Amino acid sequence: MFGLFLLVCYTYQPCDYVPQGWVYPDRSNCLADIHQQQLPPQYECLPVDSVIPATRQDQGESE
Repeated sequence: MFGLFLLVCYTYQPCDYVPQGWVYPDRSNCLADIHQQQLPPQYECLPVDSVIPATRQDQGESE
């Protein structure tokens, strides 16, 4: 699996990769999405080990 990440650099701080919320089954699909959306070179495809699904806040209120 590969994820789409944005390389963000701040003044006087180290650069960091920020996940963009997209996961692909392989690198070629990730690169194709970058190409199709014409994203700048700061976007990169990096391998991910697993995905942790986010829980919506309103789900806990209904219980």
